[in-house]
Amino acid sequence: MIAAGVALEKILACPRCHGGLERLPGALACGTPGCGFRGVIADGIVNALPTAAGPSFFDATYPVMMHSSSGPSRLVFYSQQAAALRERLAGARLVLDVGCGPRLEYERPPASVVIGLDLSYESLRHNTDVDVRLYGSATSLPLPAGSIDAIVCFYSLHHLVGQTVHENEALLRAALREFARVLKPGADLLVFEVAPWWPAWTVQRLAWNLARRKLGRSLDMFFWRRQTLTALASELLPPGTRLEYRAIRIPPFTVFPFAFALQRLRLPRLFYPFAISMYDWRVGQNRVRSR
Repeated sequence: MIAAGVALEKILACPRCHGGLERLPGALACGTPGCGFRGVIADGIVNALPTAAGPSFFDATYPVMMHSSSGPSRLVFYSQQAAALRERLAGARLVLDVGCGPRLEYERPPASVVIGLDLSYESLRHNTDVDVRLYGSATSLPLPAGSIDAIVCFYSLHHLVGQTVHENEALLRAALREFARVLKPGADLLVFEVAPWWPAWTVQRLAWNLARRKLGRSLDMFFWRRQTLTALASELLPPGTRLEYRAIRIPPFTVFPFAFALQRLRLPRLFYPFAISMYDWRVGQNRVRSR
């Protein structure tokens, strides 16, 4: 369900041309002549994909996401992160959660409207924590420019993958450009990710294209090292944007499932070759950014 009192046509925009939308029975239609976008509303979910698409690969991961944040996984990947978000989101009125999954893993700020965006229709169908549910992509956000107080990405950027490492970077760049477009000056882009240590990064970068050809869509992750992600954000976010980085510290002998889909396989933190990271980019006042 869409939360009572939320006027979709006032907070959303066309994902193709970013023009205004008109509310129709069971749909939203772009009012820009020649655009032709029409987003169907079904099950309380707005289809905000700019082009027609079939079933999402990520629907198959819905059962994994439902059980990924309990027990040791929550201690490692969510507890400290949720506490940090409570402080960072204070006062935010309009929040976009990119890759919201079937539920929110943090306390939403009071008097806020939370927009959940995901490419898993099943996850959205079960998510009752958000006010607006969007079936859409981070690379073509259905939102007006300068409208969002905060964006939250909870381990979602590593799912922006194509067929090659080069395509992965292009998708990440597209998402960062969209974040820069929709965030207000002074807003926060809050990203939680696991950043591979140098040996793991090197192996991933060299082997990923071959692994993708062999495994196909089941290889749905590409992890970004801290230096690369921060360099891309510095290039694509508005001038004057400031970064606060925090490494999430976990006791070295804490044993936890290192892959959400393999809950029985557990590894001590000491041997997990990733930095568990929080990035908080406070967007600069100057909105001009050349492409």
